[in-house]
Amino acid sequence: MIITALKASDFRKYADLHLTQLPERGLIAVIGCNESGKSSIGDAIQFGLFGCTAQLDETQVSKLIRWGTEQTTVTLHLQHRGHAYHLIRSVNQAGDTMATLFSTEEGLTLADTPETVEHQLKALLGYNHKAFSQAFYWSQQTAQLPQGDNEQLLALAGLKEYANLSGQLQNENRERIQTIAQMNDARKQLQANLNGLQIDEARLPQLENIGGVLEQRQQSFLQLGQRIDKEVATYPDNREQFVALQQQSEKLGFWTRTTLMLFALMLLTGLFLLLSPEQWVSGMSENLRETLGKATIRIAAVIALVGAVLLIYGWFVDARRLRPLRLQANRLADTLLEGFDVTNTPADQQLDQDQNPEVHDAARYLLETQTDIPAVSSDHPDIAVLPEWAESVRRYELSMNNLQGAADALNISMETRNREFGRYLQVLNSDKAEQVAALNQREQYQAQLDQQEMALEHIRRDRVVFDTALDLLQRSGSQSVVRFNQLVQQRCRELLQRFTNGHYHTLELMPDFSLKVLSEQKGAYLDFIETSAGTQRQIALAMRVAVAAALADNTHTTHQVLFLDEPLAFFDPERSLSTLQSLQSVSQSAVSQVWLTAQTVPEGVDFARVIHCPQVGSELHA
Repeated sequence: MIITALKASDFRKYADLHLTQLPERGLIAVIGCNESGKSSIGDAIQFGLFGCTAQLDETQVSKLIRWGTEQTTVTLHLQHRGHAYHLIRSVNQAGDTMATLFSTEEGLTLADTPETVEHQLKALLGYNHKAFSQAFYWSQQTAQLPQGDNEQLLALAGLKEYANLSGQLQNENRERIQTIAQMNDARKQLQANLNGLQIDEARLPQLENIGGVLEQRQQSFLQLGQRIDKEVATYPDNREQFVALQQQSEKLGFWTRTTLMLFALMLLTGLFLLLSPEQWVSGMSENLRETLGKATIRIAAVIALVGAVLLIYGWFVDARRLRPLRLQANRLADTLLEGFDVTNTPADQQLDQDQNPEVHDAARYLLETQTDIPAVSSDHPDIAVLPEWAESVRRYELSMNNLQGAADALNISMETRNREFGRYLQVLNSDKAEQVAALNQREQYQAQLDQQEMALEHIRRDRVVFDTALDLLQRSGSQSVVRFNQLVQQRCRELLQRFTNGHYHTLELMPDFSLKVLSEQKGAYLDFIETSAGTQRQIALAMRVAVAAALADNTHTTHQVLFLDEPLAFFDPERSLSTLQSLQSVSQSAVSQVWLTAQTVPEGVDFARVIHCPQVGSELHA
């Protein structure tokens, strides 16, 4: 692809730029002082072709618009593989771009949007802006970027991505090694923390059981108080019934004993009359004695019957009426004595008296955790006489006032014991919370250990993959190095000798992607950075021309443009002349149209076109 005409309006300093009848082959020199607009011509070519420049991407190209105007438009007339095209591209202050590609011969519009133009040009030319800027466009500003020409030459050789990726993989692997070491240290710390927890697996279940015992004991205090209140409430009525029934029972007993005595007396009298010798009752006739004896026995039988009825009724009163009242009195007395024991027995001793092993564990826990276990829960004076009052209760002899006072004292005592065991439960719950926290911490540590182990395994696998990738990349890079060195030997040797005035003959890329240059004077390869800054630019220029020629050949292009912005900036007059003669020779190959900008050019070079940029003014027609 070559440019046969260039037209631009309101582009940078130019209100009107019009270059026509540009030669297809040879050197086109753009001459002018600083700020005369030489580089703007190269920018116009880049913008017209690709919608950007080496310094400005698609989002910044509105900066190319001439100061004080609203829009810039660039029109390029192109020839490629024997066909003619013209390309129009514009951008306004808002950053909106338009592009249209025409086929001049057919009079057809091939593409009419920036996107379709981009695709169509890529199909026609075989390269995009990145490839164009690396092969067919040389900017002294680009050559002076901080990263230096070493990277630029790698890019020209097609090996910059290899070098960057290789370095990136090596850096990432070093980071992985460091990460693995850090994670191993973290795992050791986590394992140490886990081992330092010293968790007793049986402790939490044991505390749960002890908590259940203490809660049951608290419930028993409440139930004991309720029983006391309930049984005390029935005591007055029971006592009244008991006294009445007791009196009735005593009367029945008296009359039962009386009837038995009468029965015995009448029975003995009757037997005496019937069975005694006649001389003992000589004053009584035999018939009278017999009649009286039988009557007396009949009376005894009646008395016996009455006595039996009294005996049975007395049994009924005692068994059916008095015994339930005595049982209730005994229950109340036992409840009072139970409350007395609870009040006057320390908590640990209460628990220790139980035969259940879990209750014994609770007693030991209290002794281990409590420094002050109260001996009694109440010092009320009514509590002290409870044993005596309990015996009086069994006989229904205790007054209601005394019993109610004892019940109230016991209720207060039960509440005190309940609060006491509540404090024990608070301590226990705190211990349980510590155990649960320790178990949760262990789970967290273990989960973190498992996660880190998975992460470590993932990083180890990544490292193996990256090692393999690095090895494959280095092998592929080595093959590319061989191809690059062949390219250097074939295309760059003559140019390098001319551009460096015979001081350097060829370049060679090492397997580690470092560039070396052969010095004829020293008879050895030097590292690229060992050469002077000017020599580095000269070497880079030779490489640019060689790569441009190679790319033109590879794309089967017979005419290709090459734009060189200030290529002679670091050359002395002799080397400038030699370089221009070499470029003139190059223009007879596939790279046929060679543009170059310079402030002055030496005599003795046959330029195909010389364009002088005005120092003053905004128009250029040539």
